[in-house]
Amino acid sequence: MVKRQKNKFINDPYYKMGLKLRELREHNKMTISDLAELMDVSVKTISNYENGYNRMTIEAIIKIYRNSVFGEKDLEELLDLFIVSIFDN
Repeated sequence: MVKRQKNKFINDPYYKMGLKLRELREHNKMTISDLAELMDVSVKTISNYENGYNRMTIEAIIKIYRNSVFGEKDLEELLDLFIVSIFDN
């Protein structure tokens, strides 16, 4: 059985997106289950986003906005947080 290394993706921008998602979720005192329910995706999907195994799509970010998952964030802030700040470096 092959084990994935946690830090394998450390410089991967999609891994960094997942870390941002986890930070926001934890800051808002949400469980993975809470976030999955608000985004209408599986717990496994959220876990995979946060660990860099799945890529967060623009559609996922828009879903976060439309469902007011992180109510204080508007779409521009979310795009800046998940895309611009990561890919602009």
